[in-house]
Amino acid sequence: MRLATKYDDIHSAGAEFAAVSVDDDVRQAGMRARWGLTHTQLVSDPGGEQLLQPLGLFDPEERGGIALPGMLLFDPDGNEVYRYQGRDFADRTNDDDVFEALGALGLPAVSPEPWQPEVAVPDDLGRFFRPADFGAYFRGNKFGAIAIGGRAEKGSDARVLAREHRLMAESSLDAWDEWRQTL
Repeated sequence: MRLATKYDDIHSAGAEFAAVSVDDDVRQAGMRARWGLTHTQLVSDPGGEQLLQPLGLFDPEERGGIALPGMLLFDPDGNEVYRYQGRDFADRTNDDDVFEALGALGLPAVSPEPWQPEVAVPDDLGRFFRPADFGAYFRGNKFGAIAIGGRAEKGSDARVLAREHRLMAESSLDAWDEWRQTL
């Protein structure tokens, strides 16, 4: 969500953004329509066989196989220059780290055309994650992390992880608030 809405910054830094998941093309088209993600290409990789598994971003144990959150940055020659791999479905990267790595490439700005799905958008978007649910989801993440962090021993790995998760949730909520202003 956070990076998917910052496409102007991403394009100014000379890059494009694609989100890969195991969802099929119809689900991708529905998510694009519901969220208005015109400049984020949503890529379908059912089973993770084309991209997710070869990149090491696939969890076969979770819900029959899902993508692990990750952020990969490739230079124009196809070399991986940045990698973040989440530990689980709720773990996300820090945007500042991504933009620092992207800026280090010194690429000229790009102006890609908006992404259009190749399949029809479903008439009923009811089964797709609603933007209105985003805030409640990440507020729950934030306050759960605060509670766990408060119970964990000072300096423990659990406390560090709870802090990281709280900061990720806060960053996601900030991006959501910013995105809602554009509607």
